[in-house]
Parts: sequence; C-alpha cells; structure tokens
Amino acid sequence: MVFTEFRFLWFFLVVFCVYWGLQNNNHRKFWLLVCSYIFYGAWDWRFLFLLLLSTVVDYVVGLMLSRPKVNSSATKPEITASEVIENPDSKQGWSSLFSGNILLNKPIDQNQRRVWLLVSLVINLGLLGFFKYYNFFTDSASHLLAFLGLPVSIKTLEIILPAGISFYTFQTLSYSIDVYLGTLKPVKNFGDFALFVTFFPQLVAGPIVRASDFLPQLLNTKTLNKVDFRGSLILFMVGYFKKACISDNLSPLVEQYFANPESYTALSCWVAVISFVIQIYCDFSGYSDMAIASAGLLGYKLTLNFNFPYLADNITDLWQRWHISLYSWLRDYIYFPLMKMRPKNQRTELFRSRNILILMLVSGLWHGAAWHFVTWGGLNGIALIVHRQWSSWIAPYKVLLPIRKTLGIPLTFYWFCASAIFFRSNDINSAVQIEKAFLFFHSSGYENVNLQLAWFFIPLAILHWSAYKGWLTHWTEKIPNWSFAAFYGVLSAIILRLMAVNPQPFVYFQF
Repeated sequence: MVFTEFRFLWFFLVVFCVYWGLQNNNHRKFWLLVCSYIFYGAWDWRFLFLLLLSTVVDYVVGLMLSRPKVNSSATKPEITASEVIENPDSKQGWSSLFSGNILLNKPIDQNQRRVWLLVSLVINLGLLGFFKYYNFFTDSASHLLAFLGLPVSIKTLEIILPAGISFYTFQTLSYSIDVYLGTLKPVKNFGDFALFVTFFPQLVAGPIVRASDFLPQLLNTKTLNKVDFRGSLILFMVGYFKKACISDNLSPLVEQYFANPESYTALSCWVAVISFVIQIYCDFSGYSDMAIASAGLLGYKLTLNFNFPYLADNITDLWQRWHISLYSWLRDYIYFPLMKMRPKNQRTELFRSRNILILMLVSGLWHGAAWHFVTWGGLNGIALIVHRQWSSWIAPYKVLLPIRKTLGIPLTFYWFCASAIFFRSNDINSAVQIEKAFLFFHSSGYENVNLQLAWFFIPLAILHWSAYKGWLTHWTEKIPNWSFAAFYGVLSAIILRLMAVNPQPFVYFQF
C-alpha cells in the first residue's frame, strides 16, 4: 500500500475518523498500532514477524540497560526522559500487560550492559545484513576468490527484501544506543514502544524518527483544534503532486535511457540524468511530505527530511539538506563516535577526512547492496573532504563570498547530477560509460530520448523556487475556508489529470 494509491486514501480516512472519534489516549494509540500493523502487513504479512522481533528485542534490551548499575549511582541523562516513559495511564488497560517492572530490579555491571547492547546490534544488523546484503557479500567474495585463483562458487539465495527494514532498523538501533549511553531512559510501556517503531506514516521510507522526539508525543492527549489542517492538506497535496505527476511521469524516460545508455546521444544523456535527479528528489521528498502530513493530521510531528537541497550552494550544505534524518543519524552514531576515538588535540585533518569518507561509504552501502552505490558514497565523501579543504583555504578572502554563493548553486547541482549517475546505473561499467557522455559531451549513440521534455525543467524550477519562498503556503493561510475548499478541489482535479498513466513504486522502498 503506497500513499498515491486510492486504497490508502480510504485506509487513512477510516484511521482518521476512528482515531478522532476515540476519547481515551490509550485507545487512540492502540488503534494506531493495529492500523500500523495492517498497513505493513499489506506489503507481505510474513514480515510482520520480523518487525515484531525487532520491536521485542530492543524493548527488552532497553529494559535490561535500565537496571541499576553495580556499585554506582545512576547518572542523570542528558535528556530527562521521565516524562517520556512515565505515562500516567501506563498501569491501566492494555498497557499494563507490558509494564516491564519485574525486569528492572536486578543490578547490572558495565560488561553486562555491553553484552545487551551487543545483542541489539547483532540481531538488528544481522537481520539487515542477511536480507539486504547476503547476496552482495557472497557474490563479491566469489569474484575475489576467482581473482586470486581460487574459483569457489558460493550459492546465493532468493531473498525478498522486507519493506522499510533499513529505516526501522536504524530507528530501533538509535533507541538502544541512546539508552546505553544514558541520554535516554527506556520505555516501560511496550505498546508505546511498538507504536514508535511501527507508526505507519513513516514506517517503510522514513523519516527516521528518534525516540526522544516521538515518545513524548505519545503522552499528550491530542485535540482536533490544534491540528494544522490547511498546512497538512497542502503538504500532502504537494507531496502527491511531486510523486504522481512529476516523478512517475519522468520514470519511463529515465528507465529507457539507463537500460541502454550506449544507444543514445550525449544530449539525451543530459536530459536523462537531470530527469533522474528531479525524479528521485520528487519521489523521496514527495513521500516524506505525505508522511509528515499524514502524521500531522493525526496530531503527531515528524522531523523535516528535505530542505530544498538543489538550492544548496556547496556540497556540505547539500548533504545537510538531503535526507536529513539519515545523515543526522550517521553523523550522531558513526561520525561522532569515530571522532571521539582520539582526544581533540590529536584529531588531525587526515583523521577527520577518514571519518567523513567512512560515513559516506556507509551511506552508499545503506542505499543499496551494490558496488556502484558504494562508489557513489565514496565520491561524495571525497567531495566533502575537498570542499572542507577549499573552504579553509579561501575563508580569509571575504570578497569572494558573493561569487561563491552565485556560482555555488549550479556547480553543486552539476556535481550532484554527475555523482547520481553511479547511484542510478545498473553497474559500474554502465556508470563509467554514462559519465563520459555527461562530462565530456561525447557518445557513440545516435538515438534520442524525448528531448522536448527538457522544456519542462523551466516550469519545474519556477515551482521549486516558489515553494522555497513559501508563496503557496502564505496565500492559502489567508483565504477563507470556502475559498480554500474550492481551491483544494480544483488542485485535486488538476493533479488527477496530470497523474502518470502507470504509477510507479517509490524509489526508496528498495532501500
């Protein structure tokens, strides 16, 4: 079930009406939990057991880590989370079954704490590694052994990738790590924790939600008059337009070119590559918009996931605007721990550069189990390192700042397009061939894709700029209700007319 399907609109309508019809906060949460499992089960009900296993493991790990430390006083967490875990209604109704108080009395030493954290890491990353990376690593190992003169055939498996496993694995891992570090107290209410993991608007493609952001929202009884209906409805419609009208309509052209790039001209290469970066942005940011809007209509707030990355004026700024929830996760749980491995006075520039490169290589591998994804991550890691050095060199020359900002946006977009070729290509060899056509404007092919589509880049750029300025949002906030309803109806009719004939699955579902 995807957000652009009509059955989701009916599903959400039922969820919405029953949710706001219930008065008790626990009943509302239980209803959302049931609906979240139904939503996920619509993909493949068998993977519900996998989702439940991950939920139970990290719930138990959190409780074990919360036990009093041996011969030490409890340290006050940086995030005081008593209001996060102490639900005044937790001893009533369905939540009393999972209070977990029996598990919290026995003291625990530091070695035991490490073991419990290791349990979470091994099980979560083990499941992710098996379902997503088993064939990649076995195939790579076979090729390496053959290269070394040891032709050994390692059997690959027909494995179906569970929807959203990369997202909810990172989400539950961050919870266990935060509890281990003492920056977050554990959740005693299993129902609350399960809803944090399975909340359907963001379950299969993010944004990746932190427990410290989401769990406090479960304690407050939501009121209908505090919901920003106009803002949420407009955001959902914007996301729907991005996905159904832009991304899905660009998808056939992109597929056509990347399936057989050697047959097309260099101009077709440019049109296809730019179409792809527009497609993937509209696809993923459109999903995030609809996820945030759906949660908003239920009274919940999800983190911003995109902040107009194609208007960034340097590569560092771009990665602070693109898939924000993922790259903040990688920063907090990979880059910062790597930096803390040395004292501040021993952190050389080479050490920092190494850690940046590791972060982006992990990002590439997270996006896909293939070497062209890893190459894409590595290229962007190198770009971040180069930009860091360049910025330090020209920092004293303030007079160059306006020029840097003026030229920075098109140059950053150009780099993103060039690196995205590795992201989209079917393999390394195909990516290298496309790079030659894109960078040097030379190709041996003679066929053309639909070049007239390039004229649509101009109105899309104007729409993007108007969204950045917030012109539509500001206008819809001021008009009366009847005008807003009429405008929304007209906008819906236009979008339905412009929708792609063949809807496409969300690109990030494969990650």
